[in-house]
Amino acid sequence: MENKENVRMMRKTNMRIFPTYKKLAWDYLFFYTIDFLFLTQIKGISAADVMLKSTFYAFFSIVLQIPANIIVEFLGRKNSVILGNILSCLHMVIIMMSGSLFDLIIAEFFSAMSFSIKNVAEPSLLNESIPPSRYKSQIYSKLSSKGASGFYFFDAVSRIVAGVLFTVNAYLPIMLSLFVLIIVTVLSIGFIEPIKKKKKGNAVFMYKVEMKNVKEGFAFVLKSERLKALILCAALIYALLQISSTYNVSLEENIGLSSVIIGIIAAIGGIISSLASKYQNQFHNKFKNKSLLTIAILLSVSVIVAGVVGMGAKQSMILLLFVILSIFIYNFCLGMFHTSIDKYLRNFSNEKIDTKIFAAYNLFRNVFRMVGTLFASFLLDKMATAYCMIVIGVLFTIIYILLGKYMKTRVGLKPEEYSNEERKYDELNQVKE
Repeated sequence: MENKENVRMMRKTNMRIFPTYKKLAWDYLFFYTIDFLFLTQIKGISAADVMLKSTFYAFFSIVLQIPANIIVEFLGRKNSVILGNILSCLHMVIIMMSGSLFDLIIAEFFSAMSFSIKNVAEPSLLNESIPPSRYKSQIYSKLSSKGASGFYFFDAVSRIVAGVLFTVNAYLPIMLSLFVLIIVTVLSIGFIEPIKKKKKGNAVFMYKVEMKNVKEGFAFVLKSERLKALILCAALIYALLQISSTYNVSLEENIGLSSVIIGIIAAIGGIISSLASKYQNQFHNKFKNKSLLTIAILLSVSVIVAGVVGMGAKQSMILLLFVILSIFIYNFCLGMFHTSIDKYLRNFSNEKIDTKIFAAYNLFRNVFRMVGTLFASFLLDKMATAYCMIVIGVLFTIIYILLGKYMKTRVGLKPEEYSNEERKYDELNQVKE
């Protein structure tokens, strides 16, 4: 049995490091916004193909999700996080060397493997580092939102710097991004593995055991009405966020904004995301079980508005301001959503099921991302970005309204209103026992 002092040290260390780690490691700094410009302007790859690479990322994420979950269970949370960051470094190197859609596909494979592993290992590492109590959800949310808020701030600064550096040398922002990833890899070594498992048998036997555990975990997720509704809603929001990310930059480029202006807009948007992340608990307290749906509707409406006013924004400063406002609403939704969803998913979970829940979410959100970005890429190849945004925005608004009716009786209930099966892995039940 683990020494209690070692467990306390593990919890203290991981809870101290995690917010700082997340500020730098949550996603690529110095990369987004200029990646679209880098690939289209410097590498000569079409906008439709750049959007298409996101489809391949989603496809690889689907295929790799179960293997990634097995890797996490096999290597442990800490080692998996380290491996994921190393793969992210390889992705950035390939991006710098890319010259065709095929090269981008290879890069997206490494990125998909990286985030498939990290998206399971990171939230689970934090979840298992917090002692069980009725306040665990609040503590998790506080630490996660602190990291997210810091990331959005650094992201805001990095986007301005990246926009300026891009005009000097297009490769400089990507080199800076790689440098940060190397720092993140070193930082992740400081974590302490929260779940110590005794390895028994050979690799083949262990693989079979972990595969059995994964199947049981996914079976539980698919039987849970709460998790199904929650994951469906989150996956649909995530899909639109990914589409909007590329569409927004494409629209700004079509309007004729420079890389510096685009970087400044993205930086202000990053600050908005940071503030949204910081005040996630207040937002949740106000909207309760309608929080996710409110984020979804705000997001889809902002896409429609951006498309409508974007058609004339090149000739009108007022319409341009409305485009920028719509992008800021997107940033608000981005910060609010990503800080909220992990907290909602980890409710009623413990170390036996949390990695499976996060894996199931990553699997389904990438299915929706793949379908969504494939359709978005098809539209972008046929019509102007502004028209694409109107079509996508209207379609998702209709879907979100129907989704709200489905979620009404399944998500946001009081704990005692859920069945015993739904709360099968609830840590609070174990604490009481």
